[in-house]
Amino acid sequence: MLSNKDIVNIIINLSPRSAVRSGFNIALIISTASIVSAASRVKIYSSAEAMIEDGFTAAMPEYQEALHYFAASTRPSRIAVGHWDSDKETLLDAVMACRKANWDWYALSLKAILATSTVEYDNEDVLNVAAFIETCVPSTAMACATSDIELIQVLEEKKFNHTLCVYTEVSLYIAAALLGWAMGANTGADNSAFALAYKELVNIKVDDLDDEIVNDIKRANGNYYINRGGQYDCFETGVMSSGAWFDEIINLHMLENRIQAAVMELLKSRPKVPGTESGVLMITTAILPELDTAQRIGFIAPGIWDAPPIRNLATGDAVPNGYFIQSDPVDSLTQADREARQAPPIFIALKLAGALQHVVIQIDVNR
Repeated sequence: MLSNKDIVNIIINLSPRSAVRSGFNIALIISTASIVSAASRVKIYSSAEAMIEDGFTAAMPEYQEALHYFAASTRPSRIAVGHWDSDKETLLDAVMACRKANWDWYALSLKAILATSTVEYDNEDVLNVAAFIETCVPSTAMACATSDIELIQVLEEKKFNHTLCVYTEVSLYIAAALLGWAMGANTGADNSAFALAYKELVNIKVDDLDDEIVNDIKRANGNYYINRGGQYDCFETGVMSSGAWFDEIINLHMLENRIQAAVMELLKSRPKVPGTESGVLMITTAILPELDTAQRIGFIAPGIWDAPPIRNLATGDAVPNGYFIQSDPVDSLTQADREARQAPPIFIALKLAGALQHVVIQIDVNR
């Protein structure tokens, strides 16, 4: 199965912080049990109970991981279970095979590597998989967890944009619980864009962490699950190892997928898209509904462009719809580009809606 990228190449430049998939709401867990065979490689289940019906038992770690995934308050509808032959394959081999076999799942969940646990992989395996996830087609993300802060620091040093790592000393299935919340929340409905910060994870124990280790985790773009004020169990903060926000990454991946699909549909359905300004207008018109969807769900919003200029969009200009789309003129194409039937570059500037996660309130009292 060849990628659409050779025909419709979407380039996303995510400014520093100051293949077609039908959905982005399925996570993959890895199984060493023979219930999911090497031949099928990936099976999709609608519940943990469906896994029991297929032969898993309540004592199996795959079932326990799925229980934590489906326990989310924003319950996801499906989970993918991928086969890993521990005797013949590395973890990377298994993940690559699962990606090749099935494009429906978006995010990989890895059980926590804890000082007290005996999971089948180590830090090197996680780093190898993270490197693959970074370049995966279609775009893919990963959530992992560890009690080794050095792993979080190495992931941060490598600036992995698609890996979210959680520090925990007590919760083997925290990555599954977190992705369960995210996959359930990612409905595509109006105003459904979300942030992971401060969410409560069902059936997950908080870690008893002091300020020093929390600061170490935050400096390494790690995440953690703690109690605030004796009342609120909070996941913090929702960043990838690069420092990008998880919600930004998943929404950019969705927008990339939708734009690619829209332009592919245009090229397939029309007798010809002419190599003229009207042809470029056809392409940009096909893209517009996908940008409107990004605004509708709350991912982008009107604002002021305060990044460097892009073509006719200057710093300080208003971006009334949350996006600004423009292209080079057809006349700027070289003869070689014309003969190759290459469209002029199209530029889309996005103004992200962002999220508020820290608040200062001043109360002045006068008697």
